[in-house]
Amino acid sequence: MVVVFFLNQGRSQDIHFSQFNESPLTLNPAYAGMYSGDYRFVMNFKEQWAVIKNSYKTYAASFDCTLLKNSKGLKSTGIGLNFFQDIAGTSKTKTTRIDLDISQTVYLTSESDLTLGVGFSYMDMSANYLQLLWATQWDGQEFDEGLPTIESFTFLSKKAPDISGGLLYRKFDINGYPLELGFSVYHFLRPEVGMVLLPQGGYDVIPLKFAFHGNKEFNFSRNGNWGGHALGFATLQRTAKEVNTGFLLRRDFGMVSQYTGFYRNLNIYLGALYRWGDAIVIMSKVLYKGAYSLGLSYDINISPLAAATRYRGGFEISLSYNGLFTNDPVATPKTLKAF
Repeated sequence: MVVVFFLNQGRSQDIHFSQFNESPLTLNPAYAGMYSGDYRFVMNFKEQWAVIKNSYKTYAASFDCTLLKNSKGLKSTGIGLNFFQDIAGTSKTKTTRIDLDISQTVYLTSESDLTLGVGFSYMDMSANYLQLLWATQWDGQEFDEGLPTIESFTFLSKKAPDISGGLLYRKFDINGYPLELGFSVYHFLRPEVGMVLLPQGGYDVIPLKFAFHGNKEFNFSRNGNWGGHALGFATLQRTAKEVNTGFLLRRDFGMVSQYTGFYRNLNIYLGALYRWGDAIVIMSKVLYKGAYSLGLSYDINISPLAAATRYRGGFEISLSYNGLFTNDPVATPKTLKAF
């Protein structure tokens, strides 16, 4: 979504997307290589609070693939490259990050696996404060840009490495749909982001972020052409907390393979998420042949900021494609039952 810097309080919150399940490497480094196929491309874009001048914009793109397979042809090691950039406000506060994610999978049973992921990041943060107005420039009636700001800084420029880690557990049902439960931690190196030396010495740092996520897709037993997808996501980063829960209804068109988990048909999803105390997210997705995905969503703001945004939030789009190096996909423990 957004990177927000509360400079006067020394706090920050990471970016994320409303379609968090459609930006897997941003969600958890353990997702590198974890999908039906051999390689995957993902792109995301979000614009938030467009009615406010200089709205927040976030861009992301990733590529990941299966690096190694075990003796049964199942993915053992995955690797991914993830990029995102967030630009916000009049100061053009910009955060750019590049992640190299590596994952290792252990197969617990023929229907379940556990994956450990590690991410190595490079962050570049910058801002230009020359266009901002300050309290000292208020003359009692209006802001006078000719008055001194009495501020000792005009630019922000920070570059730093970082490390993240995550775990992902999957258990597949008879139709090849997994229950996914994940946990990830970001900013083990706690990179510096502050501009002003703190009274106790040093600069403000990005605090540890803890993320929990889960989702389960399933078929409705009474009708094989209908299904659902329940999903949730929660983060904790110092005093910043966020909880998302939602459900998407799925309609299937064409034949579905219950063994390979690679669905060669058309699936249409429609539903909503609730970001507790902040927004209602209307969401839709089209999945074609299990490989081409287009997701659209819109945030309806219901937070106290709604007075300024007039209940408008942000538009978001996601695109992805996952492909095969061969025509014989073997990607999940469920595949073993086909032989």
